[in-house]
Amino acid sequence: MKIDSKPLNAPIPRSATRAGAKAANGEAGGTEARADSVEIKAFSARLSTLEASLSKQPLIDEGKVNEIRRAMAEGRFTVNADAIADSLMANVKELLQSKP
Repeated sequence: MKIDSKPLNAPIPRSATRAGAKAANGEAGGTEARADSVEIKAFSARLSTLEASLSKQPLIDEGKVNEIRRAMAEGRFTVNADAIADSLMANVKELLQSKP
């Protein structure tokens, strides 16, 4: 079935491309593409650096865990049920408000 008279491998006119449209408007055609790719590469490199530094961090703070264990063993660890309930209610309210 033929849709139009142009063959599938026909070249796209320059005015139909993004660069052609910019050139027609008097804007520089290729500078934005280079700036974008440099920005993306810099961002990607920064993400890689952050990922590497985070992977070296322990998932659990052993010092804090040991302090809580000592406090529980010595009877110094207390649970503030009111604070926990308040935080849970605040989280539920936030979740309910974010739903459409």
